[in-house]
Amino acid sequence: MSVLHYDKHTNSFLLGVGANLYQLSENRAKLLVKCGEAPETTEKGEPIKEGEKAPRAEGPAYITGVATCEGRVAVISNNKVVETFDRDFQRVASTVAIKRATSVQITDKTVVISDKAGDAYSYSTDLTDRKYLLGHVSVVMDMILTPDLNFLITCDRDEKIRISHFPNCYNIHSYLLGHQEYVLKILLLSPNLLLSVGGDQKLILWDLSTSQPVQTLPSPQEDYITISYSPPYILACNSRHVTVYKLTDTTLTQTSQLVTDHDIIDVASSDSRVALLTREPKLEIYQFSEGVMSGKCEVEGEIDLSQFKDSVLPEKKKVVRTAGFAEYFERKRKRIEEENLKEESKQAHINLQEKSKETHLKG
Repeated sequence: MSVLHYDKHTNSFLLGVGANLYQLSENRAKLLVKCGEAPETTEKGEPIKEGEKAPRAEGPAYITGVATCEGRVAVISNNKVVETFDRDFQRVASTVAIKRATSVQITDKTVVISDKAGDAYSYSTDLTDRKYLLGHVSVVMDMILTPDLNFLITCDRDEKIRISHFPNCYNIHSYLLGHQEYVLKILLLSPNLLLSVGGDQKLILWDLSTSQPVQTLPSPQEDYITISYSPPYILACNSRHVTVYKLTDTTLTQTSQLVTDHDIIDVASSDSRVALLTREPKLEIYQFSEGVMSGKCEVEGEIDLSQFKDSVLPEKKKVVRTAGFAEYFERKRKRIEEENLKEESKQAHINLQEKSKETHLKG
């Protein structure tokens, strides 16, 4: 697939096409780095010792996710490789995940990935010290680490949005239940507002203080493909339509709609520009003002869209799960419970040690 990401720290767009990561400034593209190369740590996130065989990536690489913070950039690829780069796009570290990563988040101290097995893990930014965080019984489609680092919000193929305390994610804060199909994307609009889009042709605005929906907008055309947020505007894409909504308090109101010549793959937006990737493939930049897209121009420079990989939406639920599936989910449920019990036991041991130290000091 191909990925668009707005990097607010440099006011530019990042585009992953094949294994190549590009930076889009104004309407020109610059090749930054080729991703998905051999890792420098073991699958446990530990440094490779002399004579030790490095884990192998699976197949040719193409970028599936990009995340940025002030000092680092994280990239995930379909061949299970996870990488971090500094702001000069020199590779800091790389490793191979247990399963193919589906989404990524990064802070100055932590990298968090989710995977197709429904699990989430954290790493240090040099991709060592891997820690299990949580597990879903289906694929995690998207993930958000809140700016205060207090919560990890995940969504999955089984209609659920889960809010977990971070980093002790075995401690579940709440669920957001309102979709009837997979939840494809989530966006944190403010500390108390979350936007989600699913395969049920719904755009749902959630009040996180109550874990309840405050507004539901059905798609005027087909299933939503992707969404983007540039305060106070949300861009929601489906098929060949980009619908722009304005957020006022807790209400979304449509301000404009753009019809494209080709099916939309991804979108990213800043306060003045919108980058749109279509299936032709073609990459276009629009001017963006007062909730209206205009002044389309094609991107120039060293960009090769021939490595374009189409994205595929998950299948919708059509059949009742068989006994084989039931056995798998039961094993998955037990494993998640075991991982959570380990984390709880570890935390209890730490608390006991701290309490013992306090008692000793008082004595």
